[in-house]
Amino acid sequence: MKGIKDAVVDVKTITPENDNFFFGYYDLNAFDSTSKKHLCGRTRFIDRTPLRDDVLELGYVEDRAFKKIAATTAWNFQQGAMLQYKEDSDDTVFYNIRTDSGYSTVMHNIVTDEKKHFSAAAACISPSGRYGLAINFSRIYDFRKGYGYCGEKDKNSEKNCPEDDGIFLIDFLNNEKKLIISYKEISRLFPSDVTRNEKLVINHITFNKTSDRFVFLLRNFPRKGAKDWGTTVITSDLYGNMHMIMENKFFSHYAWKNGMQILAFCAPEDKAGLYLIDDLDNYVTELKSPYPNGPFGGDIHCIYSPDKRYILGDGYPDTDNYRPLFLYDTETEKIVQLLKAKSLSDGNWDIRCDLHARFNRQGNQISFDSVHDGNRKICLINI
Repeated sequence: MKGIKDAVVDVKTITPENDNFFFGYYDLNAFDSTSKKHLCGRTRFIDRTPLRDDVLELGYVEDRAFKKIAATTAWNFQQGAMLQYKEDSDDTVFYNIRTDSGYSTVMHNIVTDEKKHFSAAAACISPSGRYGLAINFSRIYDFRKGYGYCGEKDKNSEKNCPEDDGIFLIDFLNNEKKLIISYKEISRLFPSDVTRNEKLVINHITFNKTSDRFVFLLRNFPRKGAKDWGTTVITSDLYGNMHMIMENKFFSHYAWKNGMQILAFCAPEDKAGLYLIDDLDNYVTELKSPYPNGPFGGDIHCIYSPDKRYILGDGYPDTDNYRPLFLYDTETEKIVQLLKAKSLSDGNWDIRCDLHARFNRQGNQISFDSVHDGNRKICLINI
């Protein structure tokens, strides 16, 4: 296949040929229970960041045909519009939209076409499907355009630690939204030079597998002339009782293994690697890195298979501008490089196409986004 090399598996494209399709992040539910339908978005361009009125069509592909179910102007190339199946459901999906009153989440039954709208845009959905966590996508856009939404101004853009913004818990059952953690409270409970003096943003947030805790990455806007930011990692229950995992360390991609352990590429003691971190007691176990000599110190998007035996990880481009995809057997510690996919080198980090590989619900198929032959597409591997 053009643009794919060193493949030890068969790769097939599941999206139509003539348009640009992608799914987004690696930890969202893309497959239905039969693995015949795969959620995706269709875009008319891939060479710039989305503007306020740019539309992403949302739907699914089946037998290489695209079925549109909705459209949105609340999206980016890294995470799309947070389109995902409700856990263990083939009928219900979630996604974000922008309305006249701001951003919101839609719960959409794609069989009956019934839609329920909620008054905040969820950055993650609990596995139970009961709750969502909303953060400020306008503030994220000011921080990293590849993860926020273009369309609404952050009303607290001049405030470092606003007291009326932070993390909102959305109750989908009762259609309620509540601020459970504010930036001001974080600054008060975890005082440091960063939280006292820097403009803060919550960049990533994810529920655990038991839907009763979540983790979020607190970062500071880089100062003028600075190249990077610090990351403080905090977990919490649904009432806002917080626990700090790491303070102002390198912490990149992560995924919950279960209710109390987090898999992450990070540097808890200034040594970057793949670690398993126990929530609440902060005990860390270093794992064998699938990508020890790659760029960015071997950083990968990492996620467990449904049975928790395997870790799937895709890395950043190597010197030949190919992105690798690995499968790591935690029982045997054997690492297999499944393939390398050609990447585009346009220099715009916000529109890059990470593979963001993810499992189906049974763990016997992997899909990933790619631009290996010039168009955005979704590819599939049987394992």
